[in-house]
Amino acid sequence: MKTLKANLPTIILLLLEAAVGVLLLVNPIGFTSAIIRVIGCVFAVGGLVLGVNYFRTPAKEAAASGMLFSGLISLLIGVLLFVKTNWLITTFTILLVIYAVMILILGLLKLQWTVDLIRMKREKWGISGINALIAVIFGLLILLNPFKTTEILWKLAGAALLAQAFFDIIGLFLCPRVIVVEKAEVKVKAKEEAAEVKDGK
Repeated sequence: MKTLKANLPTIILLLLEAAVGVLLLVNPIGFTSAIIRVIGCVFAVGGLVLGVNYFRTPAKEAAASGMLFSGLISLLIGVLLFVKTNWLITTFTILLVIYAVMILILGLLKLQWTVDLIRMKREKWGISGINALIAVIFGLLILLNPFKTTEILWKLAGAALLAQAFFDIIGLFLCPRVIVVEKAEVKVKAKEEAAEVKDGK
């Protein structure tokens, strides 16, 4: 119960990550389209607000602010994201590449944690190892892109999110990070040494 309370914000984020993974698996194009269009609407509204503020600001201040230019750029990006959503999904795969690099780096980091656990003879290091392996495999698959359609890549990204969230939640309870464990042990050891010194005096 204490572990649950201590890690509640992290667990909520991981559950949201899992939900996004499920949505990408079920309907990757539809979900991604919705996200892109929401972002497009935010940019468009932001552009309109900047435009209105420009004309409501005194001329000299407005000229120095560049609000009209920023507003028009924001509005243009918003319209592009909203109108060209499908084109962006099928051709603009840089987002997937960035995501793949991120999960690959995370996988290598988790591999470090796994090796640390093995070297320190910690139990249940296998969970961290499986998580690291999944992250590395998914990251490499998305980067190498051996598939014919972008939809498969988005589904793969969804599967990666879901798997990572699942194993991260398990890892919170069964396989704590070595750094956290070691810090706790150092604190306990320091308290014991301080108590021994006090008793010696």
